[in-house]
Amino acid sequence: MASGPGERARLLSLTREVILERGVTGLSLSELARSVGSNNRMLLYHFGSLEELLAAAVDDILGGTALLDRLDGLLRSPGTAADRLGAAWREIAERLPHLRLFFARFGMAVDLPDRYAGFLGDVRDRWATVVAGALRAWPEIEDPDGTAAAVVALWRGLQMQLICGEPRSRVDAVHALAIGRLLG
Repeated sequence: MASGPGERARLLSLTREVILERGVTGLSLSELARSVGSNNRMLLYHFGSLEELLAAAVDDILGGTALLDRLDGLLRSPGTAADRLGAAWREIAERLPHLRLFFARFGMAVDLPDRYAGFLGDVRDRWATVVAGALRAWPEIEDPDGTAAAVVALWRGLQMQLICGEPRSRVDAVHALAIGRLLG
């Protein structure tokens, strides 16, 4: 039975896959252990508790900068402002499992704000900072910070619509309409 850092990393990776496939709500230690081909004792040995394992996996999934880096690149690519914001939105909307996980984590964080202060700070500031940084290069945007705040608020609301089952085509149409009015 493996028990070193490599095994911990393997279990964490498998846990990320399980979480992205089925979410975290109602996930028991036994169910997770079976899903990753391990047992309760081994998971507890490496992570201390189910909560610690889930937190590590969720942080790993959401804490990276890959999505924000991708959005920054799309927002800085050639094209009109509406085209660039549309491309960024499509990138976000393609990640439904991540969106579900993000909002599950957000719910936990607003319930325990002292424990998740760093996460809440990132939610509040990180995306708007990236979007505003890109918008500063667009001469047609008079207020990059205000526009970025409005765009991120729009994206968050549309993400919730997707999670609630609104058809993607409808959400994309609302995005195009709102961006057109925001930039118009």
